[in-house]
Parts: sequence; structure tokens; C-alpha cells
Amino acid sequence: MANFIEEVDEEVRRDRAEKLWKRWSPVAIGAVVLLLAGVAGHQVWKGWEADKAAAAGARFSAALGLAQAGKPAEAATAFADLSQADAGGYAVLARFQQAANLIEAKDITGAIAVYDAMAGDAKLDARFRDLARYLAAFHGMEQLTSDQIKQRLANIGSGSAWYGNARELSAVAELKAGNVDEARRQLTALADDPLVATGLRGRATELLAALGGPVQ
Repeated sequence: MANFIEEVDEEVRRDRAEKLWKRWSPVAIGAVVLLLAGVAGHQVWKGWEADKAAAAGARFSAALGLAQAGKPAEAATAFADLSQADAGGYAVLARFQQAANLIEAKDITGAIAVYDAMAGDAKLDARFRDLARYLAAFHGMEQLTSDQIKQRLANIGSGSAWYGNARELSAVAELKAGNVDEARRQLTALADDPLVATGLRGRATELLAALGGPVQ
């Protein structure tokens, strides 16, 4: 009976933590998208001819129009075409938009494939490759195994802008796999790390509270 009560209690705590993560995750991903747009926008302006920028910008706007019209699959195709063109920074942003629209069209497998291709593209800036790894893991939480998620996150090094987010998501992957103690250990380290952004530390603290507190 004691073991049964302990298992039920652990399941309740894990459920609370997952609900907290789902509440906070849109905030995290929103911040990621804003930063992405800023970095990609900067690249668009860096030493690129005005006529090419205008043409690519028009194609990008047209693809966005498809997405806003509720045609995510068509938008994904348009963004995929643009990503293969000589479109400078727009080509990079188009790949992220392609994946986002595939997700909107419920093609998670296709989106993960786009992110994985970006992560393996040596020509891309390291920040974009790390972001692609993070987004593949983030959106693959329901489809990928815990090991597949952790493999992607493990390639995001400590010097990356996405390292803190990767540590948070790694703890969530452990939680979903049923490894509550390991999740608590990772969240404790994250919450106690003064170099981690305040928002991440706050989320880690809330998740820990739902799981019964930090590791002593």
C-alpha cells in the first residue's frame, strides 16, 4: 500500500510539472522566435543588393500571406522554394518558417526533418544550427524518444545562446520518460545557476516545486 501511494503521489507531481511546462513553453518559444527574427533581419541588411532583397522580400511576404490565409501546407511549400533561392538572410528565415508552417499543418515529422537538416548544415551560423536543434527537440516531445530528444540537445554547447533552454528541455524530457529524480537534479542545477536567465531559473523553480522540491 505504501508503494502504491508513493507511485500515485509521484504521478500527480509529474502531471503538475508537465502542466506547468505547457503553460510556460509558449513564452519560451515566443522569445526564441523574436530573437530569431532580429538576427535574421540583421543578416538581410548585411551587404546585400537592393534588387535581390526586394525580390526575396516580396516572395517572403507572399508566403506569409498564404500562412495568414489559413493555408499552412501551401505556405510551407513556398517557403521551401524560397529557402533554395539566392535569397540571403531571407533563405535562412524561410527554412524556419517552412518548419513552422509544417507544424501548423500537423506535419511534425516533416518539420523535424527540416530542423535536423538545418542543424547539420555547416554553412549556417552556429546560432541558427543550435536553434534548429532546440526546436526539433521542442516540437518532437510527443514523437521522439527521450534519447532522441537528449541527443539533439546534447549538441548545444555551453557557449550557445540556447544552452539554458536546452537544459530546461532536457529536464522535461527526463520527466516525460518517467525519470523524475534525474529531472529534479537537472532542474535544481538550472535553478541554482546564476548565469542562467532569470525567466529560465523561475520556470525551473516552479517545476521543482511541482515535483516536490529541489534535490538536497
